[in-house]
Amino acid sequence: MVSTSGGYGGLNGAVESMLRQAQEQQRRLAEFQRQRAELRVTGESPDGLVRVTVDGEMKVGDIEINARAMRLDSFSLAESLQAAIDAAYAAFGEHQQELLTEMLGGSELVRQAQAGTLTPEDWFRRFGVDLGDPFRGLRR
Repeated sequence: MVSTSGGYGGLNGAVESMLRQAQEQQRRLAEFQRQRAELRVTGESPDGLVRVTVDGEMKVGDIEINARAMRLDSFSLAESLQAAIDAAYAAFGEHQQELLTEMLGGSELVRQAQAGTLTPEDWFRRFGVDLGDPFRGLRR
């Protein structure tokens, strides 16, 4: 039974609290997206002859090829280029993981999100909202 003392103040307070929490999550997500968009990471080939930069959209941007690489045959140069691209993408993934962990506030939520097992209920519960019983605390 919902408490009637004070009218619907308790219900309004609960809704306002949930709204504030949802807005906070929205702010966190926007900040994550902004930081991700600003990411620029560099990967280098093991031989050090090629460096590649990947931006926040995961697009290859700058490619630096050392003059010594021009002595390589085309196959070896292609391998160095691919290795640098792979290293840049791996570094991007690591940085994105750090941002996500920071946003979610814990590695367990990140693991669940990556596995596709993070439910909305789990997400909100992490921040103190029980979607299964939004009127808890309003009952006497």
